[in-house]
Amino acid sequence: MTFSYPRPMPAAGVGGQRFELQRADFLAPERKGRIGAMAAGFPLWTAEWTLPAAMGQAGSDEWRAFVTSLEGPLRLFLGKEYGRRFPRAYPQGFGGSFDGAAASWSQAITDGQAVLSLGGLPAGLVLAPGDYVDFRWTTGGEARRTLVRSLSSGVASGGGAVSLVVAPAVPALTPESAVAHLDDPACLMRLSPQTEISAMDRRRVAGARILGVQELLP
Repeated sequence: MTFSYPRPMPAAGVGGQRFELQRADFLAPERKGRIGAMAAGFPLWTAEWTLPAAMGQAGSDEWRAFVTSLEGPLRLFLGKEYGRRFPRAYPQGFGGSFDGAAASWSQAITDGQAVLSLGGLPAGLVLAPGDYVDFRWTTGGEARRTLVRSLSSGVASGGGAVSLVVAPAVPALTPESAVAHLDDPACLMRLSPQTEISAMDRRRVAGARILGVQELLP
């Protein structure tokens, strides 16, 4: 048996998390008091997951094995926000024949805002701020993903179409052939060197801080 990368994160629950965009922006105040601003790079997802001190031995062993298998930042994993495996309105899954994959997608930039349109959804599907959409494809046999988060609400029309304001914009390296998914959303990440696993008692770690940063790959 060997591991496949990018590796999915353990199912064992986390004690706390932060999953947010990291931006590289600059302010340029003018003499008349106006503030100029510019972005120095594309926003990337960054995350911090903490393990609860009360985690059982099995969960502790699983997380230690996961972190070790990544060899620091050398190997990719699928970073995600726990508790958002599906859109908020469907915590247990969609039911029926819908598997979470949209039949089509497109993006338009309006007044500097990214508007994502999805097609081929079940009529009446409800999406809300905080729901995620990821885009999946392969390059040279290797899995690729990018990830956006909804900033608005939407309900799929009778024809299965919905439009959402999202952040960040779908990265330009995402091919048109990528499939947009509402199930198990994640992005490619690498471990930050600041990841720390605490000392153990006789059977388990007393806690940990696991940090990741997104990598965009074509």
